[in-house]
Amino acid sequence: MATNDRFGTSSARGTTGDSMTGSASAAMSAAGDQISEVAGQAQGIAQDQLDKLSASIRKNPIQSAGIAAGLGFALALLARK
Repeated sequence: MATNDRFGTSSARGTTGDSMTGSASAAMSAAGDQISEVAGQAQGIAQDQLDKLSASIRKNPIQSAGIAAGLGFALALLARK
């Protein structure tokens, strides 16, 4: 049995391959669009949280410095072990 008999002629394979490539390309494009949308939403949420944190630090600078120092001390103790 010849290769072309088992798998079809090259023109038939080309048509099927082209449609599969087009489908895959469309799916990848749609997935890329969704990823971009989700990344934009995540960036917006992160920016909002950063703004809230910044406002909180400006409102209570001494408390914020104490918390930062305590966390730094605790991380230093954990890093020693």
